[in-house]
Amino acid sequence: MKVWLISDLHSSPLDLLYGNSLVIPEADLCVCAGDVAGSIERSMNYVLSEIAHRMPVVMTLGNHDYYGSTICRTLDYVRRETVGTNVHVLENEEFRKDDLRIIGATLWTDYGVRAHAGGRLPIQQRRAFAMEGCYRVMVDFRAILRSDERQDGQGRFVTPEEIFSRHRESRAYIENRLKEPFEGSTMVLTHHAPSPRSLDRRFKGQVSNAAFASDLSAVIRKRRPTFWVHGHIHRFCDYREGETRILCNPMGYHRERSGWTGFRPGFVIETTPLGD
Repeated sequence: MKVWLISDLHSSPLDLLYGNSLVIPEADLCVCAGDVAGSIERSMNYVLSEIAHRMPVVMTLGNHDYYGSTICRTLDYVRRETVGTNVHVLENEEFRKDDLRIIGATLWTDYGVRAHAGGRLPIQQRRAFAMEGCYRVMVDFRAILRSDERQDGQGRFVTPEEIFSRHRESRAYIENRLKEPFEGSTMVLTHHAPSPRSLDRRFKGQVSNAAFASDLSAVIRKRRPTFWVHGHIHRFCDYREGETRILCNPMGYHRERSGWTGFRPGFVIETTPLGD
């Protein structure tokens, strides 16, 4: 099966001024790893109007797709909007087509990677260090509303603790599904990266790296999915973790679209065990 991989389109009103360089190739399926736009309404409108008339779309949501709402309300919205369409949004869910299964979730982060100044701390201290640092610098904590009930004195925006909880839920789901045998190719689709190897070298040492990737290399090597496709990091990558091919093909922000991210408009893979 021919699968077109994309992520991080970051569609915005600037498209009206500067255009959008997205070229749709011939493929059987579009797999999108999130961050289509800066709100779920714009994201779904873009996917439904620009891509879904050409081929089915399987996607997970990125952090930007949740902006302006709670995670729970956003997911409720996409489930209503995609009924009867050929767009399939996965959040701890699985999609199957012929000899391909896709296990999908945003994944979020466990704040545990070592790729920052507090990386040598023991895991609990390292996680606390990263949660505090990411809370200060990541826009998510001023753009996504919290889904859990607010207590007196608490803010209305999503917390690092909610993000970590959702990561653990998604990680458990992915691990459990990977335990189930499947006669064909298995693709895991997440927005956040499953390995610090995907991190952009430009941000080496920055605490924000903990908001972009977790280290699931042990899971990948043990369960051996054929592919793991992610977004979030605005740098093309194609490497192997054990027997698994890790892929990211991000378009990026308008200012990055002159080759900065390495985006490949017609990046289509064959979902055979050897890839293409």
